[in-house]
Amino acid sequence: MRDPTPQSARFARAPARVVAVPASDLEFGRFVRESAHRIAEQAGLEAVLRVRYPRARVRANDLSGLDAVLYAYRDGRWEPPRDA
Repeated sequence: MRDPTPQSARFARAPARVVAVPASDLEFGRFVRESAHRIAEQAGLEAVLRVRYPRARVRANDLSGLDAVLYAYRDGRWEPPRDA
């Protein structure tokens, strides 16, 4: 049976993808994925992440024509990877 919900409404409840930044922090990534599974709304997800990671920020991509993606930044912004 076809889903009668418009695509934009589905994305409001469940983003196509959530990207954790930095990708090297596996624990943060796991927590982001688990939290996003329960809370797809951007502000709610950010609030949950900030309990454990006070500087966390969640931002949506604003580029039209792309899949809905939320970016969860552990430290509030993107930073280049550190050299090993």
